[in-house]
Amino acid sequence: MVRDRDKPLLIMQGHSEGELWALDVHPKKPLAVTGSDDRSVRSVLSLDCESCKATVAEDMTEVVHIKDRKEVIHEMKFSPDGAYLAVGSNDGLVDIYAVAQRYKKVVGECSQSSSFITHLDWTLDSKILQTNDGAGDRFFYRILLHPCQRWASWSGVLGSEVSGIWPKYSAQTEINAVDANPSAAVLITGDDLGLVKLFRFPCVRKAKFKKYIGHSAHVTNVRWSHDLQWVLTTGGADHALFQWRFLPESVMNGGPDVNIQGTRE
Repeated sequence: MVRDRDKPLLIMQGHSEGELWALDVHPKKPLAVTGSDDRSVRSVLSLDCESCKATVAEDMTEVVHIKDRKEVIHEMKFSPDGAYLAVGSNDGLVDIYAVAQRYKKVVGECSQSSSFITHLDWTLDSKILQTNDGAGDRFFYRILLHPCQRWASWSGVLGSEVSGIWPKYSAQTEINAVDANPSAAVLITGDDLGLVKLFRFPCVRKAKFKKYIGHSAHVTNVRWSHDLQWVLTTGGADHALFQWRFLPESVMNGGPDVNIQGTRE
């Protein structure tokens, strides 16, 4: 908007070329970050609908530059204790880096997958890593011997814990992303039909769910906010970031006794 030719007012900024796939949230602050095919990274501060705004991240200086893979990097995730960074690439390999050692690769690569890595999750104690890949396989890698399997996050689309989210006769690529809220025992999914769905978690068999429409294209990513009060979703071709308020007190027939309502950023 231009009211004064010398002082244009920026109302909204967003991604442009290609598709929007990358989304993650800060573990302790109301901050979300998106990345797109347009080679830009953008952050959104405040998940309060009345005051949400887009802004450029305060400090985007490069920490370290590493190139261990020739293929595209598809998924990255820090361990809950902050000690490791797991990086999954399209060549089917996962590399583990030690954060305190300037991201030195200290653990042998995870190499069981025969296809590109799609999702990564750590256990709560940072000892075990699970992966999903493009061939529909799910693998576990033990970083250090430890029996604990309490997951710090759940973004994988494969496994008995989420087998009920898949529609009958659906293609393996139909569901692009999931994210669980263990404290409320619910799971959010985003799919190629442009739908955001809310399930009970774990979802081990076909179950009732609630679906939400807003994106005009396939939903590429979903994430819970740091306080588990909001859900953020990205649309691939519509370049949109939606915020959905989690309403656990809302009871509706035909699905989980929880609800979400959304706004577009």
